[in-house]
Amino acid sequence: MENQKLYLHGCHYFLGEEERRVTEIPGLATWLARNQMIDDPGLWGWDRFRVTARPTVELLAETARRSLADFGARQPSVDAVILCATHFPTDVDGHADFIGRLLETLGLHQAIPYGVTLNRCATLTSALGLAETLVRSGRHQAILVAAGDTIGAHDERLRPFAVFSDGAASCIVSAGQSGEFQLLGTAAAVDARMMRPNAEISADLTRRADAELFALAEVGLRDIKRLAHNNLWKPIVVMKEQQAGFRRDQLHLDNIPRIGHVFSCDPLINMIDLAASGSVASGELLALGSSVSGARFGALLRKS
Repeated sequence: MENQKLYLHGCHYFLGEEERRVTEIPGLATWLARNQMIDDPGLWGWDRFRVTARPTVELLAETARRSLADFGARQPSVDAVILCATHFPTDVDGHADFIGRLLETLGLHQAIPYGVTLNRCATLTSALGLAETLVRSGRHQAILVAAGDTIGAHDERLRPFAVFSDGAASCIVSAGQSGEFQLLGTAAAVDARMMRPNAEISADLTRRADAELFALAEVGLRDIKRLAHNNLWKPIVVMKEQQAGFRRDQLHLDNIPRIGHVFSCDPLINMIDLAASGSVASGELLALGSSVSGARFGALLRKS
C-alpha cells in the first residue's frame, strides 16, 4: 500500500449563507484604534465575511454530503471520517450526539470517527497528514476529511490577524482510483516554544516543512504553480510566505476580501477555487500550507 498513489476526491466547501461587510461591524473604529490599525481596507484586504445561525454539525453535513456524492459508488468505500474543528462539544454526551448525528446523516453507520483539534487554523491541513498515514498504512481504504467552525454569538469575528467567517470544507483521501488531485505528500514543522497567545507565525518553520515536503516529491519551490494558504490579512500572508521563499504570484490572495478567514478550511477552499478558475493545469503542482504560532503544516498535490 505504501507505494500506491493517493488522491483527493470530492473537494467541496460550504459557507455561511449570510454575507456581511466588515465596515458594518459595530465598533469597528474603536477596534482599529485599539489594535493600532489604519482604516485602509485595500491594505489589509478586508471586505466581506460569511455568517450562519446554523450549528457547525449542519455545515459539516452539507459539504460532506457533496464529497460523498462525487465519490459515489467508487471502490473502496469510505470507512473512516476525520472531523476537524477548533472546538467540539465539551461533554461526552455532546460528543456522542455530534458524531452520531453527522455519521447517521451521511449514511456512514460503520465508519470509524476520528477527531482532530488543537492545531487551531492548521487543523484541516494537519488532518490531511493523518489521513495520508492511515491510508498508506492500509488501516483504512478511504477517509472523509471534513472541517467546520462557526463563531459563537459572543465571540469576536475581528482579530488582529483576520476576520473570521463561518464555514466548512471536505474531501476524501483514498488510494488507487484517480481523483481530482494526487496527494504527493504531507509534512509539518513544530516549535513548541513559539506557541504563545498572539505570537507571530514563523517563516523558518514554513521553510523547514517545505524542505521535507518537496524533498519527498523531488521538486523545488519554484516548481510549485500556486500556494493555497490561510486567508489572514494580506500584509501578513505576503510577508511571511515571501520570507519563506514563495513569490507573490504564487500566492492566492483573492479570497481574503471575498470570504475572509474560514478557520482551518482556507487552504482547501483556496485549492478548490484555484482549480475551478483554471489557474492550475493538469500535471501542475499546488501546495497547501497552514501556519499558526509554533507550527506549519503542508501538503503537496498534483492536478490530475
